[in-house]
Parts: sequence; structure tokens; C-alpha cells
Amino acid sequence: MIGRVLEAVSGRVAAADALVKTDDTLSLAISPDGETRVAASRTRNAYLRVLRDGRVGYSSGSGGDAEIPDLVGRAMTSAAAGEELDLFLPVPAPIPEVGTRSPQAAAADAAELDGLARTLLERLQRSNRRVETWAERSVGSVQVGNSRGVLVGYAVSMAGVGAVVESIGVGSAPPCSVFASGSDLPTLPEMEGLVAEVDRRLNPPIADLSSKPASRLPVCLAPRAVATFLRPLRAALTGHQALLGDSPLRGKLGEQVFDARLSVIDDPLAPGRPGSRPIDDDGVVSRRIALIDRGRVAGFLADLGVGARAMVPSTGHGWRTPNAPPRVGMTNLRVLPGPENRATLLTMMGKGILIEALEWGAGSNPISGTIALRAPWAYLVEGGRVRGRLEGVMLSGNVFEALKELGGVGSDATWIGAACLPSILLKEMSVHCER
Repeated sequence: MIGRVLEAVSGRVAAADALVKTDDTLSLAISPDGETRVAASRTRNAYLRVLRDGRVGYSSGSGGDAEIPDLVGRAMTSAAAGEELDLFLPVPAPIPEVGTRSPQAAAADAAELDGLARTLLERLQRSNRRVETWAERSVGSVQVGNSRGVLVGYAVSMAGVGAVVESIGVGSAPPCSVFASGSDLPTLPEMEGLVAEVDRRLNPPIADLSSKPASRLPVCLAPRAVATFLRPLRAALTGHQALLGDSPLRGKLGEQVFDARLSVIDDPLAPGRPGSRPIDDDGVVSRRIALIDRGRVAGFLADLGVGARAMVPSTGHGWRTPNAPPRVGMTNLRVLPGPENRATLLTMMGKGILIEALEWGAGSNPISGTIALRAPWAYLVEGGRVRGRLEGVMLSGNVFEALKELGGVGSDATWIGAACLPSILLKEMSVHCER
């Protein structure tokens, strides 16, 4: 279809690019009562961008051949009132090899998904728990092309398994949600890792406190908590805010801003991960990008549009979504691990708080870094040991300030969706505990 779309605008525009994405998803869930639900969906989306008379226009649709005239017409109409932009599309270039599809995951049927969900269910079930598990696989394709000769296609698959576990009884912990995902079917060790995490979070009783913990304490963030905590850093390194907007890191390329133990990369070439791809949705070849190098700001992410506005090259981080203009986004975020294991980090902080998961709050500002996050999975640590679970914990402060001086970075880097993150020990944060 890409060739037909580009042919339809040939001679009418200065440049154009097009993208077609397909997806076939099958999901299965097992309720706490044992009821099995199966759902399937198929989508196909086409995206067109044109440069006409120095202005850029966009359109998107379901991608059928019969819709090509409408797709072209709407892009032309959009360009008539579009942004003036010197947009330079890429030319063909060597494409890197990266694993994005697993034959086993692509062929998985409802019976195989049921087996995965039931295996996890059986491992998680206890007399004092309500457990819901799910498994899902999707298979599809991505095709991207432009009027300068780029024409690339690649196949994708994604599979995942997860659970929501709720403890029952007096002093019950809040529902615990865990998942694992990648281009291949989850392995038994990955599912055992989820079981171990649930046990680690559910087993400790409520801490017996004679008084509330101090308002400022060392805090150890487990990988799932790190994923939420770093949202402001992701926003500060990405797109318009990083290069032209209000990011606190804007203009600090090469400067030592954070602790030297912090290194962050964006890695679209990591094999078999949710954000992996050989080429971005703008047709720019993918490559690893260092964002934070031992505390120094090493790079920002841009697509073709933001790059043109900021007069910098695209880093290959363009994404297309239905009914929206192109945007900049990360692929696979990786925080490089440190030397300390979890037990060492807990010992290093003396008396403090271990947080397994955080909830993003409406009062938090991803650009300024100011946060006020609920921590429903927080634990009092003394002498390197977890003494019990805390209730009503809020973590507040500024992410960028906290990252300037770390207590340590863990060796336990764990894939959480499209992010590979270790535990991080923060030297001191504001912690409010209701009880």
C-alpha cells in the first residue's frame, strides 16, 4: 500500500512519507472465580505526511486501498493550513539487525495462552489470596516508506503474562499488579520471578510502629518504583521540551548534572523488547543513544519534526499514533546497573524505606520534577532487614535534585515492559506516613 499512497501524491507535493501498521491481538484472562475470558482484535492503521508549499500536513486512516484518495485528500487539506517547516526526509541507509518477532509467540493460540495464565495462577494461589491472571500475544507488521526511496518493512510480535493479586483478611495489603512482556512467550523463570516479587510484597505484615518514621529518610526504590520515579527524567530528555521547551536539562548538554553512578541509554536495538525496532516511524535508522553518561547530560531525543525546529538531526525516535501528528518517544529505556545487590543497598541505608511500586499523582509535574506520589507498597527497613509494611505513605520532593547525589545503584536490572531498571538508593527524600 505504501507505494500506491506515495504514487498518489507524486508530483503534487515536495516530499511525503507513509507508514502502515497492522496488529492481531489475542488475549485471555482467568478471573478469581475461575472464569476464562478470551478476546481478539485486529487493527490496521495508515499514516501519511506531506510537505507542500513549505507546509506540513498529516492524515491517518484504517489503511484500506479504497481509502487512499481520502487519506491523500485530508493530508493535502491539512498542509494548506499546516506548520511551515524545512523538513528533510531521510534517504535509504543500511538497516541494523534486531529481533522483533518470535515465531512461537506469533503462532500462540488460546490454548497456549491458557496454559501460561494457569501456570502463573497455580504458582500464585494461596488460601488468603484472590488472584486474576492474564496472558496475551500480538503479531503484526510495520512498513515505512518515503518519496526519497526509503521502503522498509519488519514483522513484530509481543507476548506477556501478568496477574493482579489481592490479599484477604485483617491488615490486607492493597492489590498487587505484576507483569512480564517481550517479543517471545514468557519463560518459566520469568514467571517464577513474578511469583517471588508478589511473595516479597505480600508476605511482610504491617510494621508495628511506636511512632511515625522521620519525615526525611533514605529511600530504596525497587525497579517498578524506579519506572514511575523517572518519568520526569524521561520527559526532560525527550522532544520539544528537551530541545526547545521548559526542560530543566535544556542547554546542559555535556554538563555534570547528576550523580556519576547514573547512566541512562535509549536502546531500540535490544533484542526482543517491546520498544525494539530497526527503523523509526519517520524512516530514520535506529541506533542506541546515550542520554546520561556517568551523570553528564549526553543527548536528547528528537524526531524529524522536532529536529527541524531545533536545527538538530533526528535521533530516530519518531512515533505515529492514530488521529495525531507525529511525536517523539523513547524506545527501550535502560538505566545501567551498579555493583550493589538489593541486600547491600538495604544495609547501606540503615533505617529507611523500601518502595516496591509508586503511583503517579495528579499533583506531580513531569517537567519541573516536583512529585507527590503514593507508595502503596512501602516497607520499613532497619539494619538491612524489612521490618514490615507501611500504610498511607507519600513520597515527595524533586526528582532532579534527588538524582544529584545517590546512595547507590543496584545490580538487579530488571525488564519492566520497555524499560530495564535496577534498584536505586536515594540518600534522602521526604516521606509522609499516615500510620
